[in-house]
Amino acid sequence: MSTSMSARRLISPPVQMVAGLGVFGLAGYLFVALTGHTLATDQANLTVVLYFLVNVIGPGVFAALEQVASRAMSTATASGHSLGPVIRRVARSGAGLVAVVTAVLLLLAPFAVDRTLGGDWALFAEILATPVIIAALSAVRGVLAGTQRFGAYAATLTVEGGVRIALCLLLVALGVGDAWVFGLAYLGSSVVAAVLGLALLPRAHTGEQVAPPPVGRALVTLAVATLLAQLLPNLAPLAVNSRLPLDSAVALVFGQAVVVARIPLMALFPVQTMLLPSLTAAVARGDRGFVARRMRLLFGAVALFGAVYAVLFTLLGPWVLRTFMGAPVDPDASVTLLLALSTVVLVGAFAAQPALVALRRDNVVTLGWALGSAVTLALVVLPGDPPFVAALAQAVGPALTMLVILLGLRTALRGMRAGEPAETPRPTP
Repeated sequence: MSTSMSARRLISPPVQMVAGLGVFGLAGYLFVALTGHTLATDQANLTVVLYFLVNVIGPGVFAALEQVASRAMSTATASGHSLGPVIRRVARSGAGLVAVVTAVLLLLAPFAVDRTLGGDWALFAEILATPVIIAALSAVRGVLAGTQRFGAYAATLTVEGGVRIALCLLLVALGVGDAWVFGLAYLGSSVVAAVLGLALLPRAHTGEQVAPPPVGRALVTLAVATLLAQLLPNLAPLAVNSRLPLDSAVALVFGQAVVVARIPLMALFPVQTMLLPSLTAAVARGDRGFVARRMRLLFGAVALFGAVYAVLFTLLGPWVLRTFMGAPVDPDASVTLLLALSTVVLVGAFAAQPALVALRRDNVVTLGWALGSAVTLALVVLPGDPPFVAALAQAVGPALTMLVILLGLRTALRGMRAGEPAETPRPTP
């Protein structure tokens, strides 16, 4: 009996999520490391640019679709309502968002290809395919998270990361030297994960038929917020790359340093995914204490982690870049310190976001990321040494975002204590 219980603990959903995230995160960093080691500097720079752009356009926008789907499915499940209408409404809204994002990308094509992608239209074609691929994957993961099927969710992470690692290693073994081919491997793994997720979706149970709450406005609001949330951490490497030559070793190393510095954000991902459904259920039953306790616990952990991480990354960051990323030069200590501090602040902001989403304060989330991104964009173009200016902008902007989110969370919790009614779907006539 004890052996079987131990085995169940070892393969519990949180453990599966951590393992899946480990494979997924390793794949992203291997993608950057392998291309940095094996490709010419200009092609390696293009793969770094592709990595950041795909994360801005894909998860940056469509993480909102996952959050909206998770929140809607959590509410329907907790209320005993049918899931079918919710899934259909989320799918329609997601398709509309794909159309909008694709149209914007087409309008930006001349500037993006010439100034950011070095005239490589094959890379732009891959970026243009990103909205459809990531929308499907995000919708699937949102449904899985909202119905608390975290084992299946973790399986999509494991498969996406595993396929990505295998394909990248194969390309290195074959001696492929073109960035766009590595781009195919990066996005192809997401396609495989989306197909697996579709096969693991739960059957829509038959419950009380209600009109699902509108998700269009919430999706747009959160899409803007998540786009800015991804744009803000990625503005710095994109700005440095645009201000330095394509074959610049300094630009390549700065982009690699940002990738390594952001590793802690990956560790927060399963926490967000598993926290949102429980917070949504707590808000629905008016349990303010549960929400407040979870936030205090998270912020305490972030503060403790931040103090240690800032010192470690400043001291060891250059060695990690040389050893694992093949960095030809070392970044300045001031740059690594600023990147470490900005990462800690971003961890805090992302930790608070699920509570605001559960409390339906989507506008606060959007406002925080908008203000932080605006300040970062204003600072990142200032004259001076591009890596230092960009790193400074990455510290100041997220700090402003964190302040807005904390104030919004405090206001929302006070409103919940005052007895503001939760929004619930109304039964259909």
